[in-house]
Amino acid sequence: MLSQKPINILVSYIKTPSINGFRALAEQTIEKVQSDKIGFVECHISDVLEVAQQLVKNGSEILLCTGATAHYLQRKLPIELHTIRTGAFDVIQAISNLKQYQKIALLGNASSVNLTQYSDVFALKVQQFSYDSYLAAKKAVQQAQQQEFDAVIGSPVAVEMALGMNMAAQLAISSNSLQDHLYSALQRLDKIRAEKQHTQRLNEIFNQLTDGICCISDTGNILFINQSMTALLNLDLTQVLNKSVYSIFQNLDLNVEKSHQVLSVGAKKLAVHLSALKNEYIDGFILSVQDLDAFEKSSSEFRKVSTRKFNIRYSFSDLITEDPAFVQSIELAKQYAKTEATILITGESGTGKELLAQSIHHYSSRAKAPFVAINCASFPESILESELFGYEEGAFTGAKKNGKVGLIEAAHNGTLFLDEIGDMPLHLQTRFLRVLQEKQINRLGSIVSHQVNIRVLAATHSNLEEKVNKGEFRADLYYRLNILRVFVPALKQRRTDIMALTKHFLRKHHLDIEALPDYLKKALQKYHWPGNIRELENIIERFAVISRLDREIFNQQIVEKHIPEIFQNYDFLVSEQANPLKEVKINQELQLIQQAIDAANGNLDAAAQNLNISRTTLWRKMKMLKA
Repeated sequence: MLSQKPINILVSYIKTPSINGFRALAEQTIEKVQSDKIGFVECHISDVLEVAQQLVKNGSEILLCTGATAHYLQRKLPIELHTIRTGAFDVIQAISNLKQYQKIALLGNASSVNLTQYSDVFALKVQQFSYDSYLAAKKAVQQAQQQEFDAVIGSPVAVEMALGMNMAAQLAISSNSLQDHLYSALQRLDKIRAEKQHTQRLNEIFNQLTDGICCISDTGNILFINQSMTALLNLDLTQVLNKSVYSIFQNLDLNVEKSHQVLSVGAKKLAVHLSALKNEYIDGFILSVQDLDAFEKSSSEFRKVSTRKFNIRYSFSDLITEDPAFVQSIELAKQYAKTEATILITGESGTGKELLAQSIHHYSSRAKAPFVAINCASFPESILESELFGYEEGAFTGAKKNGKVGLIEAAHNGTLFLDEIGDMPLHLQTRFLRVLQEKQINRLGSIVSHQVNIRVLAATHSNLEEKVNKGEFRADLYYRLNILRVFVPALKQRRTDIMALTKHFLRKHHLDIEALPDYLKKALQKYHWPGNIRELENIIERFAVISRLDREIFNQQIVEKHIPEIFQNYDFLVSEQANPLKEVKINQELQLIQQAIDAANGNLDAAAQNLNISRTTLWRKMKMLKA
């Protein structure tokens, strides 16, 4: 059975095996080395290639051959071939063994030993004859015989030929020299196996990647390709490896160190990321390739995972109202929720526009998808842009590693709620208009567009028509937003709901509305509520906290002290403002207050002190400024 060793000495013969003595030399040397990784194979010269190929199939990783055989097999086998070379000591020893002969021919393949210098030492005539094939070796031996050389030093084949012509012959290799070759082969085997193990690990890693990975030489030939790439291209490894990259990616541009390119391969659109790779091992490029359709799908899955925190808390059942106008708005919102159209929700601040937006989302077909809300007035322009659109790594100073998914992308397949849309800067209005029109988004610092499937709800307390006329809001964006419209009335317009809402907020604090004195109920119903429902909730919370601290909270004087705003005589103020003289006086007073606040840089304590009034009085008059 043919050897299954990882290292093999392969020697050929012409007619008679072992006649040249190389088998005995090899077996003796292998025994000295004491390794079970080395084998010896002897075959007929015509079977060298077939035997060598079978050795490779059996697991051979290194072959040791004499010069001509190694030269012949070099380009025919995918493993390393080590040439058994002749050294000066080997030749000296061989000449010493043949010193009884006067004319000695050295036959070999590109021998580095110049024996002419040894002629004088041994008082012999020594001449070299080179060959690189079997026929050339036979011709060289015949030539040596014709020139009346007595002996031949050379390879096993050359020695067998010389013996067949009745010439003396000696192998041009010693046991010590062959032993050095074997030790070198063993060291190289360890390196090959370490490299293979390292390469196998890399292959396993690269083959786990969903991106197609391709390593290209500086001349454009494909050196490595992972399984994802072959699947993406629908080609076998043999159809791709060592082929020109341009045979697959015809329009690829390798004249840039790092770039993103979109290329077509058949019916597929591929996103290609190109990086130059230059080190001691390779000079070329790495291609990372994604199918754009598959990328969008995986991006969608990632966005689902990364947006699980965007949940809703409210539905239409949480809306408390007995007001006919608001009931009508709610019924209208329910009908709108069944569509995919953009909805613009208008109304004063604090009326519950976001609560209505969440209810619309909950009632829609997108209820199980994310509801993403952002207040456009709460961020500076630069931060708002990165929050909305996201960014790639390195897009700007301070950008997070690996970038960030924007809120528009986070709302993919769900609802994006833009509160206070009227305060969105004009620059972002232009970018957001493109999102509405194209359903695509580009992160900051990226040239790759991402498809987004979102339903937009917007809310504002501003008069957008007036802002459009003043050039503060884009008309084309306004018309894209103002498709369906829902109005949320202010609390002062739905006074029938004040007690119902008060009862609801008290219940959160485990208080009963029946415990409230009549004077407090009347004050709550008469108050004009500039802060709307948000202000009502805050006042009830203040009342609940104080009631736990002060048992005498139901004393009217104490209540008025802690909740002064609801006891101001707003109706009297209105009647006074109807009087032109009083109105002038009030306007002058309010103007003076505003100037004092501005002079104190918004410090209310300092402003009150400068006006020589209490902070509570200043606070009441500020309410008149906002009314």
